[in-house]
Amino acid sequence: MSTTANKIANRAGAVKKATGGFLLLVVLAVAVLIFVRPTTVSTGPDQVALHYSDGAFTPRRFKDCVSSSTRAWDGPGDKHYSYPKSQRNYVFGEGGDRPMVTFVSKDGIEMSVDGVAAFLLNTDCKTLQKFHDLIGNRYAAYMDSTDGNGSAGWLQMLSVYISRPLETAIDRASQNYTYTELYTDPGVKAQWEQEVLAQMPELVGRQIDGDEEFFTDFAITLQKPVPPEQVKAALVAQQEAVARAKAKEAEAAAQVKAAQAQIEVEKAEAAKIAERIKVLGQEGYLKQYAIDHGLNPYQPTTGGLITDSTP
Repeated sequence: MSTTANKIANRAGAVKKATGGFLLLVVLAVAVLIFVRPTTVSTGPDQVALHYSDGAFTPRRFKDCVSSSTRAWDGPGDKHYSYPKSQRNYVFGEGGDRPMVTFVSKDGIEMSVDGVAAFLLNTDCKTLQKFHDLIGNRYAAYMDSTDGNGSAGWLQMLSVYISRPLETAIDRASQNYTYTELYTDPGVKAQWEQEVLAQMPELVGRQIDGDEEFFTDFAITLQKPVPPEQVKAALVAQQEAVARAKAKEAEAAAQVKAAQAQIEVEKAEAAKIAERIKVLGQEGYLKQYAIDHGLNPYQPTTGGLITDSTP
């Protein structure tokens, strides 16, 4: 009995050992797959990507840039960060990336404006790497999909590096104009828009450490700025009063002009009469006037009647 029991025990031990070894091999195989599986990146036509080594046994280090419309395979654990290559729009206003921008005009009226700030991210490889290391990685501003949309981190980054300089540029340019000029004069509005655009590169650059231009090719489109409703209502009432006054002035001017024209007509007629009197004499003119108007200037008189002279 003891010999049989020993055999069974030995056989069970061998099976257990073999099973444990198999499980160990499975675990090792899974671990190998995890650590040696290559990473891949696929950029869209308006994207570029940065490639960083980041494997289990390698330090995190920049490797190279991946151009647009490219699929690449890299080492296990490596990371890829995609950024937009095409023009980006930062929309402020209803339904945009942020609310309308408010500012104060030269005469102290608070106004609001919506619009679009367009720009390009500098995707030169070395510049983009520095942007990622200093800013993009901090905000997780890299794109999270291949559909061209930015991430939440991208918008958060823009709220610092685009939105704040934009507010400053609009506020500074607005100090040169009254609210009525900005609200009613298209020429002033266009000039104001150009002044905002001219300030953007410098103000954005102040937000960045170093001399790199991470954002380039700015374009600004501002809609018609609007004052508060009560101010706008007062301005409309003022404009209506001015319009009524101008209409009255125009009517009075027209009446004066008509009177002057009538006077000139009467002067011409008087001159014409004077000339006819010179030719016909006063009595002759009066007779001719009567005839022209259907009257008979030759009325009978008692001196021309035949009377009875019989005593």
